[in-house]
Amino acid sequence: MSEKKNLEQAISKIIKVIKEYNKHRKLFQDLFRKVKYQLNPSSFPEAFQFNTKDTSFIVRVPQSSTTGLKYSGVDGGIIHRSMNFFDVALIRAVGVLFYHNKDEKPKVKYFPEKNPFPDILTSVEPLAQNEIDYLIALWRIQKEIRCAINLLENDSPDILILDGSVLPVIDVKSIQGNEFLFSQYLRLKALYRRLYTLSRKKRCLLCGVIKDSRSAILTRKLSLILPHLSKRPEFKELLNIDYRPIIKQLRDTDLLFNVLDINERTFESHLSKFNEYEKDLEDFDIHFFYLKTAEYDTPLRVEFPVLFSDSTNLAQTISSLICSISTFHPEYGLPSVIIEADARAKIREDDADILIDEISSRIGYSSFSLQKRRARNPWS
Repeated sequence: MSEKKNLEQAISKIIKVIKEYNKHRKLFQDLFRKVKYQLNPSSFPEAFQFNTKDTSFIVRVPQSSTTGLKYSGVDGGIIHRSMNFFDVALIRAVGVLFYHNKDEKPKVKYFPEKNPFPDILTSVEPLAQNEIDYLIALWRIQKEIRCAINLLENDSPDILILDGSVLPVIDVKSIQGNEFLFSQYLRLKALYRRLYTLSRKKRCLLCGVIKDSRSAILTRKLSLILPHLSKRPEFKELLNIDYRPIIKQLRDTDLLFNVLDINERTFESHLSKFNEYEKDLEDFDIHFFYLKTAEYDTPLRVEFPVLFSDSTNLAQTISSLICSISTFHPEYGLPSVIIEADARAKIREDDADILIDEISSRIGYSSFSLQKRRARNPWS
């Protein structure tokens, strides 16, 4: 009886927290929805670092025709097994290119092919568990960026969409002390630079979509400007509450889910520079915005390097193209090329089991004995 009571109390507590969070979230959603076309982020003081030329908080996005366009996407799949004295990973990346000609069925090309055999990578480096996680992430992203480069070397798409960031999202401070991991990171940075320069050479729009972003970059910026916004009549409700801890709780997509309508984006803003250690190499500006492509799906975070000095409003061009190939389901707003690339890149769990069985049989171990102790507890 006490166990049931404890469970009920725990569930009730969780429900209370969620309800309170949703109440606060709705307050800010309603406030920003009222002023989403009137609020001009380009007029905010430079100290708040909004860094945008867009003159409204939310921008409407017209859909582009896909006729005559080549649009492409890259995604990867990975299965990792951590054994007693080595780690092994199966990694696959697939590029997909769709081409629409008037009155014809879409043509599809795959890079390197429709169902490529996965790479099998192994490491016997004496790495801690968090370092292993970094290594697997580095291997996976390297494979995806090589696939993107291969696609550009063999065709000329109008747009190339990565599943994920256009930056190597790795906590560099955590791996700087490990020479092996840091060398892998620098190799990845070089691949990204190659991808940027090749995209510019081919006049290809390059961007990345983060489908489940947990970022709070936008809400952090808004928290700084709110004292100024509270002077506006639309924000007078904020004067009656301590809004600072509330806005700090909100992730960007939580705020924007009911602020953005379908085929709308947030203002374009500067995200970061590409260079960290490369003093003598060309640097790139990375920009971002959020885009709603499906009525009941959370907004996508879209990042892109600014590669063309002669292009105007890259954000509007990229968002228009993404909307045109992402509005096929009201609850799932990913670009069609990313959906197809994801389906082709997936690796089955039992493929890794077969590989481990084959390795163990050839080195004279049972696959059971190669597993770590927590995976072979006979009483669990």
